[in-house]
Amino acid sequence: MSPAAIPSAGAADGRRTRAGRRGYTLAELMVAMGLFGVVTSVGVAFLLRQSAGMRALALRSAQVQRARVARDVLRQELRTAGTQVLETQPLLVLANDSTFAFNADLLTNRADGAQFTGAVYVDPYASGAEAQALRPSQRIAVPGSNPVVTYPLGDYTQVAGTPGDAELVIFRFVTDTAVPGGAEFALLRQVNGEPAQVVATGLRRAGTTPFFRYWHDPTRTGSTLTALDTVPRGWLPLAKTVAQRGVAPDTGTAVSTRIDAVRAVEVTYETMAPRNGRRDVVRFTVPLPNTAMPRQSRACGRPPTAPAGLAGGWNADSGAVLLSWGKATDDGASEQDAVRYVLWRRLAGATVWPEPLATIGAVAGTTLYRHSDASVERGASYQYAVAVQDCTPNLSGLATSATVPVPALPP
Repeated sequence: MSPAAIPSAGAADGRRTRAGRRGYTLAELMVAMGLFGVVTSVGVAFLLRQSAGMRALALRSAQVQRARVARDVLRQELRTAGTQVLETQPLLVLANDSTFAFNADLLTNRADGAQFTGAVYVDPYASGAEAQALRPSQRIAVPGSNPVVTYPLGDYTQVAGTPGDAELVIFRFVTDTAVPGGAEFALLRQVNGEPAQVVATGLRRAGTTPFFRYWHDPTRTGSTLTALDTVPRGWLPLAKTVAQRGVAPDTGTAVSTRIDAVRAVEVTYETMAPRNGRRDVVRFTVPLPNTAMPRQSRACGRPPTAPAGLAGGWNADSGAVLLSWGKATDDGASEQDAVRYVLWRRLAGATVWPEPLATIGAVAGTTLYRHSDASVERGASYQYAVAVQDCTPNLSGLATSATVPVPALPP
């Protein structure tokens, strides 16, 4: 064989290299793309299912949390109905399918609130409009009432015109207009005439069951039954439409007295729309222990006796009027139910006591109480008064001071 006929080693290597670089056939590409598509579809479907599951779990968690908040607030605050009300002040004001309004000492803004346990909450910065009983000049139409119920119809004040401690508290379920369809409701809480606050949203009516149902003491309405019974729907709405509780015409079995027989509130709502025939219904009953007696607060005893005396005088060193008074009879002795002392101040010659000047908590072992009033006007003369309040909450009569002149500033 001639040298020209023998292939060189380099040529053989080139042929092997070109053969090793042979591309995929069309069939192979189609198979690979098909497998890739299947894997991708499975992966995307898995991620979508995971994402939907996470969203459903988050939604379910939010719904459960909203339902729990509504339940906890209602359980805590509905049972306070009737606390710290005055003698003729209504305990309950309105009860219908979606609104429940009552009087209770829900909030206090007094600095001695830590020693006075009548209020549920203490907020030193709360205004008097939300921390005391409504006055006739502040009368409101109770939201959610139909026919309209106005409150108050009377003036529920203590000695010296001091407003009572029990505010009007209104809970109501209203359609959530932010959600289309009208199937979801919000639970609102309103104190006196202040703006309503949202407690919970995303709640639903449980079929045809009303949000609020009531249990009453049938013996109070002339029945021979003795066990608690549900309030007939035909009685609703129940409302206190007279000015004074327990005073004619609010006596006997008058219609206005039916609301005083309510002993418990049953609350029912759903947390989400029914699914596959299953309903997530929340139902609980809140007892109203303070409505069980004509005036439960009488357990604290008789109205307290006024302090023995009140002395006051100008003190140049401190630039203030210094007041002092001895402890009341029930402060550490007798019925031992003195809670705090209430001070008033008025210009000499005035006939009306304005809002209280200060409150001072009763302290065990203290025999002489003192208070410094530096918010006086130089050159004016004042008269002071003090009363003691017990846990009913009744105020004693007033112990008044002699006129206290405040020297004018030197020229």
